[in-house]
Amino acid sequence: MKKQDFIDLLRRKFTSLIMILIPAFVIMIIITALLWALKFVIPEDIISSISYYAKNPAELQKLGQGSEWLFIMIQVLQVIIAPIPGQAAAFAGGFIFGFWKGWGLTTLGLVIGSLIAMVLARLLGISLVRKIVPESIIRRFDKVISDGGYMTFFMIFLLPALPDDAVCFLAGLTKLKILPLSLVCLLGRAPGMAVLSLTGAGFAGGFSLSVKILFAVMMVLSVILWLFWEIIEQWVYDFLKIKRS
Repeated sequence: MKKQDFIDLLRRKFTSLIMILIPAFVIMIIITALLWALKFVIPEDIISSISYYAKNPAELQKLGQGSEWLFIMIQVLQVIIAPIPGQAAAFAGGFIFGFWKGWGLTTLGLVIGSLIAMVLARLLGISLVRKIVPESIIRRFDKVISDGGYMTFFMIFLLPALPDDAVCFLAGLTKLKILPLSLVCLLGRAPGMAVLSLTGAGFAGGFSLSVKILFAVMMVLSVILWLFWEIIEQWVYDFLKIKRS
């Protein structure tokens, strides 16, 4: 990449960042105003409880301890029927259980959910998949269903912008073996879930030295991805032969 092209890329990136931060700041002000207004509506004891747990995240963590299997089940269900965003669940896992345990439980739940989705699609076929996955996504990934290999699916699970939960069902329609596909899902999703669990653990004050080092590495990689995302995304789309929406 030429020097001027890189400068232009930086300029576009920082301009887009400012355009994101300004609305986010406005939304933050609106939310703050709404929360202030709610003080006159919500009972005082509820406000006191929220304030207490906000100031003492360790106490909030205690409420979630012992609910590991429930958390895993939530992760499984969010893959199959998506009742809540998977990113939010991964963040909550890091907050409640700490980084390593939260990351492990999140990844385990995602792998189990992905395995169930693949098996259901393999057993019940395209008729089930059409009821769950939007037709537009099926059309975008039709080449992947017919010609995709393990590396193809690994890159899909690794790339955060792609609908990996829906792809689990599509993967079940291929001729690839289910267990290796589950391993691919594990390896592909683990880095993204690590960042979210790491962030959740940080909010709860759970940064050990090893986690700080890992966080620094993740931040460096995130900056690189942020700078060259369009180039990486275009290369991935071309490699996987995925149709753009």
